[in-house]
Amino acid sequence: GGSDSVVGLSRRCRMAEIHVCHAGTCRARGAEAVLAEIEELVSEVGGRCKVRQSGCLGYCNEAPNAIILERGARRLDPNNVFTRIRTLDASAKVVERATGKRPPLEGAGTSERLASLRAARARQHAISVSKWNAALHGLAEQAAVKPALRSELSTLLRKAGFPEGVRADRTGQAMPSAIANYSQWSLESVTPVTRHSALFAFSSSDLKRGTPHPRGRGRMAEPVTWHTTLLAEVGPNAEGPLPWVERDYTPVSTAHEWEQGRCDILIKVYLDPPGLATRWLHSVSAPPPAAGAGAAGSAVAACSAAASATASAAASAAASAAASA
Repeated sequence: GGSDSVVGLSRRCRMAEIHVCHAGTCRARGAEAVLAEIEELVSEVGGRCKVRQSGCLGYCNEAPNAIILERGARRLDPNNVFTRIRTLDASAKVVERATGKRPPLEGAGTSERLASLRAARARQHAISVSKWNAALHGLAEQAAVKPALRSELSTLLRKAGFPEGVRADRTGQAMPSAIANYSQWSLESVTPVTRHSALFAFSSSDLKRGTPHPRGRGRMAEPVTWHTTLLAEVGPNAEGPLPWVERDYTPVSTAHEWEQGRCDILIKVYLDPPGLATRWLHSVSAPPPAAGAGAAGSAVAACSAAASATASAAASAAASAAASA
């Protein structure tokens, strides 16, 4: 998004601010890396525009996104809205619009340095929400040329339950018995709700599941929302070196029921093309030949729970309060 026209805006750079959305969807798609990248590029051109994080900007389906706010403007210029900022060039277009200067992307090591920065920020976000497969994506290759990353690689593999590392061909890897910040849940039943959705009922006796509503000093007593992260054992995949993909869902059951070892999740079924997690859930929930209707297979899923507060469009995104799970 955004026009290539920069007429007049460069003269008002000191009066403009770049706001990068840090709401849930944008953060999950690399908003922290985008903000850091834009800050670096503004510095490269000597711009003085302020770069800030913001709450939801309303373009969740086109994350990550950002806007340029001109102080004194009565309304947002549509040319100052940028969506799908997923490449270095896309970040450069935001900076060019705000400063009137095209950042030099061909300089010695500039692209490599910023690409490394983006990868590091994306990894840090994945770590903050315990998404170990996403955090490990590409890290082994980076550590091969940057020895300083080997310690972080080892730490993340240990948290993911693979202290000895993963196989080079990534085949035949079983789910580990323990994964940091996750607990074991069994799929008890599947109840169709609509043609394209079903209610999946899970149960757990794993005491590590904890609570999605952390209490005590420095914690929010009543978070506004909470969600679970489910690990679907799909085998080798493009999202990372581990044999699972990570998907967030908002339960329709309560936090109290989670504490008691029950969790119900309404899941949309993607069939054309089939989603990785959907395909796995379908395969493990198919009833055995002798089972009655509504029965489920003996699938075991790893889940975690986290709670977070919502943030207004003008405020910084609230930090997630991870629950022990």
